[in-house]
Amino acid sequence: MEKVKIGKIVNTHGIKGELKVKSLTDFPEERFEKGNKVTIRYQNHDIDMEVLKHRYHKGHILVTFKDYEDINLVEKYKGCDLYSEKDPSLLDEGEYYVDDLIGCQVYNYNNYIGDVSDVQLYDHHDILVVQGKQKIMIPYVEAFVKEEDIDHKRIDVELIEGFINED
Repeated sequence: MEKVKIGKIVNTHGIKGELKVKSLTDFPEERFEKGNKVTIRYQNHDIDMEVLKHRYHKGHILVTFKDYEDINLVEKYKGCDLYSEKDPSLLDEGEYYVDDLIGCQVYNYNNYIGDVSDVQLYDHHDILVVQGKQKIMIPYVEAFVKEEDIDHKRIDVELIEGFINED
């Protein structure tokens, strides 16, 4: 099954094995629920862990893994990414995982402008980073994104003058 990145371990917290995680998921409660399986990518190896508990603290999630309740066992994971199984049931209709958008070809009024190379996540709206002849940042909102066919890796947009440098 395909995995998606759900967070990044930024530090430890205390001495009882809590890891300070920057969440990269819209579903932190589901992803870090007690008993859930999470994968830590450590030195190009995947290590499967079971969530013992989680709590929120100053904009981060503090996660403790079963059998790793000691700072000496988890300190080495600082800087590592966390992954979980891709679960389409968490998404509403018309929602996609960020990874599904990467590589989509973007067309402005049917003219190819580039491929989605990244998606930057913000509180108000996300931004598609499109790489073609130039790098373009497009707010991922209905005003610009007119049609998405993620199965065929195509996104149609309608950009206003000035988005693309015509020089």
